[in-house]
Amino acid sequence: MAEGLENKEIAHRIGLSEQAVKEHVSALLQRLAVRNRASLAEIATQLRIVGTMDLEPEWLEYVFQRSPVMKAILRGPDHVFVAANDAYRGVSGDREIIGRPFREVFPDGALSVLDEVYASGRPQVLHDFRGRWGAEADNRYAEVSLQPLPGPQGVAGISILAVDVTDAVRAREELAKLAAEQLAMFDLVPSGVVVLDRSGAVVKVNRAAQALLGSGPFADVTAESAQRYRVRDEATGREFRSIEDTLARAFAGETLRDLRLRIFLPALGRDASVRVDAEPLRAADGSVRGVVAAVTEVAGRSEGV
Repeated sequence: MAEGLENKEIAHRIGLSEQAVKEHVSALLQRLAVRNRASLAEIATQLRIVGTMDLEPEWLEYVFQRSPVMKAILRGPDHVFVAANDAYRGVSGDREIIGRPFREVFPDGALSVLDEVYASGRPQVLHDFRGRWGAEADNRYAEVSLQPLPGPQGVAGISILAVDVTDAVRAREELAKLAAEQLAMFDLVPSGVVVLDRSGAVVKVNRAAQALLGSGPFADVTAESAQRYRVRDEATGREFRSIEDTLARAFAGETLRDLRLRIFLPALGRDASVRVDAEPLRAADGSVRGVVAAVTEVAGRSEGV
């Protein structure tokens, strides 16, 4: 019925008698509480588009035409626009694009990717796709989904869905710049700074720490991994056995100050007295996500005193 077929044509196609089709149509009219075949055809079309009959008919305009997601349909190997919603027309400068090939509307667009999707029949998702659209002269970014559409001889067209993610990408770029600045300052700190994640793995080590502890690679901080440093209590000279307990206290949210230790520095081939200060790093929800520790060499006791 969505294709406009009469009962006789439907019966021939699906292998039922014309009377049986008529009875099915009557049952559908009653069950769906609609008056005529045209209403059933509308329901069938809605099912094809959104997979449910629970949407109000006037909502369909918002699903496509008024959606904030940029949507367009291209047909044929030349990718001619046959449909575009308001959001998509907006990024094209509100020009009339229907009936025009993609290359005319967007000369710098991803034409090669469209050709690939059309030829292969495989969908593609372009992350942080960069281009210029709208009123801005600067680059903008979008998440773009390209879905091949079937036809009698294979792919007949391509559906484009795109979401503008320019603000998110620019925020990430600014964060990356800030991270680079922080790392530069991190390396200027004269004390050795070691950052651990929640599992106790070393994730950052500044230059001063590398000068003391070596260039790595660094294992997770445990009593076993600490053996190569021969960690001892500065006051007593005895082996420091509470490394994991101390770490657990930091991950429980405790700040550690002025922990005095005597360690062997493999990179330098000598012993050193160090002061360790540790501070928990907290996530946005207040939970501890890691620990930052400062290791500072100090004038220590002579061995055996």
